[in-house]
Amino acid sequence: MTKQNEQPIPGEASNALHRNTWTMDADWQDDEPQLAPLRFTASELLDHLIRDPAPVTGRDLYAFSDLTRRDTELIRQGWPAVPVERRRTVVRNLVELAEHDLDLHLGRILRIAMQDSDADVRQIAIEGLWEDTTSDLVGPLVDTLKRDPHEQVRAAAAAVLGNFVLAGELDELDAALAMRAEQALLEVVRNEDEPLKVQSRALESLAYSSEAGVRQLIENAYYSPHEALRVSALVAMGRSADVHWRSYARAELQSPSTTMRAEAARACGELESRSATSELVQLLADEERPVRLAAIFALGRIGGRNARNALGAMQTEGEPIEAEAAADALEEMLFYGDGGDGALFADEDDEDDEGDRWAVDDDDDLGEYAR
Repeated sequence: MTKQNEQPIPGEASNALHRNTWTMDADWQDDEPQLAPLRFTASELLDHLIRDPAPVTGRDLYAFSDLTRRDTELIRQGWPAVPVERRRTVVRNLVELAEHDLDLHLGRILRIAMQDSDADVRQIAIEGLWEDTTSDLVGPLVDTLKRDPHEQVRAAAAAVLGNFVLAGELDELDAALAMRAEQALLEVVRNEDEPLKVQSRALESLAYSSEAGVRQLIENAYYSPHEALRVSALVAMGRSADVHWRSYARAELQSPSTTMRAEAARACGELESRSATSELVQLLADEERPVRLAAIFALGRIGGRNARNALGAMQTEGEPIEAEAAADALEEMLFYGDGGDGALFADEDDEDDEGDRWAVDDDDDLGEYAR
């Protein structure tokens, strides 16, 4: 087989992202594709982006993976000379590539990009660092949260800081650094003058904290007149691992708001609220796809015979996207012990598992939806 024609990355001259350009040897026996050799070194790619308007491919961008310290410094100095639209395109596509290829290491290039003069580049770079919990990021993220002039960049920083709060709870991060992240997020949540988007992301990140005051912050947001904060309260409930919130999440399954129903379903799944199973099964027929997909996720987390049967039917009869989600949820069910002894939490008895119960009946009094 011959090498495919190299295609430009989106924003250069094409609407489709060609993540890799493959090549095959004629004698290759294992039917496994090999990546084509890189056309550029990191410094050569930088020079091309600055001086040559000819498009580059997704494969070309691999030159920015796993940078050496020398290349990192060269790119740091030359990066501002790349035209701004091209910087946005390159960073956006690097992040998308990394979502599909775990061998792409972008920590150093994204740290450069998060200091960019352009707000869009900074936001994309920060969002691309969402899995990176290296301690050196805490300071820059906190500084961005406090000082960046653009709310979408500050919101991105608030969202990523949640990973450091969680790492602190799991004793995977120095306690002082975790506390620094928490304090910065608390200041935002408590400041009523902050933009709603930034407050919302900060609350969602704080939900990972075991500090006693976080429960009150979530409740305050849940009763906010602003739907953005109410939605974030549901996200926070799910992340909190606090079964106190089961009844709140279950009540919102009746919400007239699509976003609220979807996040409520997801929270019920995160909290493994088996008493919500029948309502979640009903949401599989919701008119809005985000709600249906959230219900599929939740049923996969909760498990049990009814959930398993409903997901099996969805896998067989549902639309392709939902059928695939149902298949994934059924696999997830196995990972989480199918809602039996392997579940993280337990609640009301059901016909699937009437013994061995350490029930927490926090959602007995469901009430009716009222807003």
